[in-house]
Amino acid sequence: MKHSCKLIGSALVWGLTAILWGGAALAVQGVAVAPPRFELLASPGDVVEQEVAVFAEDAGKQTINTAVLDWLLAPQNELQIIDPAKKAVSYSAAGWIRAALDPFELEPGKAVKVPFTVEVPKRPLAGSYWAALAFTTQPKPGRYQGVSVMVNTRVLAVVYLTIKGTEKPGSRLQGVTLSSGKDGVKRLIADVVNTGNVYLRLNGELRFIDSQGEVIERQKLPERVLLRDGLVRYSLELPKGPPQDAVLAAIEIQPKGPAGGFGGAPLYGEAPLR
Repeated sequence: MKHSCKLIGSALVWGLTAILWGGAALAVQGVAVAPPRFELLASPGDVVEQEVAVFAEDAGKQTINTAVLDWLLAPQNELQIIDPAKKAVSYSAAGWIRAALDPFELEPGKAVKVPFTVEVPKRPLAGSYWAALAFTTQPKPGRYQGVSVMVNTRVLAVVYLTIKGTEKPGSRLQGVTLSSGKDGVKRLIADVVNTGNVYLRLNGELRFIDSQGEVIERQKLPERVLLRDGLVRYSLELPKGPPQDAVLAAIEIQPKGPAGGFGGAPLYGEAPLR
């Protein structure tokens, strides 16, 4: 989820953008989309028809503006929204998406179904491409940190498209280290690099291991998305008092490929606690 603040004319506009990697629907500030994510497989020249539902949950009618945007993820999971007209993005599918971009009205408790198509170019392609349909409310009066602002909300329906039969998943754990910050908190730092041509979903766990090689505690890691040519950085805060008898902190990550397919071998790394 990303916040942004900008000055439009004399009004301060506070924006909230949300993106969800899993689940059946995404709701934020009274606006929801379902599904929040499309994981499509197609061949060059295919035309794929889809539909996303946009819901209004706040009281009162809302006007929604629609756009097709690019997006990227920084290593520590910061969402970057990019206007395709202003900047080219590698592996963008924004130019392939066709949808009605006229503003539409949302009634409370009702949904508007927005059809769209993905027109895959008739040229050699391989791996994964992505973009998003963005639905943005018109600014409304609100307050942020005690200041009167105009607030709008943008919610994304993410579209991934992977060229069938060309998938080459791959990833590498670059290293696992322990770091102590100025706040005195120890963190396990691990970087995962995408070495293939498709996006991956990373799930896994942090483990504490004793001198006999036995796992004495496990902590599940939140799912992360590793884009093509991308990097995911884990910065995992360790407990102030690691489990008694623990001598190693280890991380194991299981990559999954597009639409839950094969994503490569598990990744494993460890760092000594003492």
